[in-house]
Amino acid sequence: MSLCTFIAANCPMDEVRPSKEYPLEINVDEGTTYDGDADDNFSLCQFGAVGDYSDKKYGVCLEWAYYTEGRAKLILEYISDVLSRTDIVEVWHVWLDYGYYEYDERPIIRKKKLRIDEISPEDIRQIDTAAIWENPNSIRPIFYCFEITK
Repeated sequence: MSLCTFIAANCPMDEVRPSKEYPLEINVDEGTTYDGDADDNFSLCQFGAVGDYSDKKYGVCLEWAYYTEGRAKLILEYISDVLSRTDIVEVWHVWLDYGYYEYDERPIIRKKKLRIDEISPEDIRQIDTAAIWENPNSIRPIFYCFEITK
């Protein structure tokens, strides 16, 4: 089980890969990560479980070591392109494999409606780092969703 940020839409979406291999340096002692800071150092990979979280038919999962403003700008360009083929694009931040059958309550879902011209790179950072668990003893996660329109 882990965190996942994904984009969902009712039209097929292309996968995105970095233009080249970048280094990934993780310093456990200092608690730092470095991946070259290149703007294109992220992936959007097909996400088959989109139907577990959204009524949209297609999804791509965001994979990156961390946020940079340049990466977020490219993701917003990607979303804008998808919006040229559909009316609504969702960006979700969820806990994967949250078994509804194991718990009495469904997750809390916090949705925010935005137009593409209102969303900023900072919004991408905020949704990707949003706290899923309110406290360590929580059994009910919080899922986040931006509903983005033209």
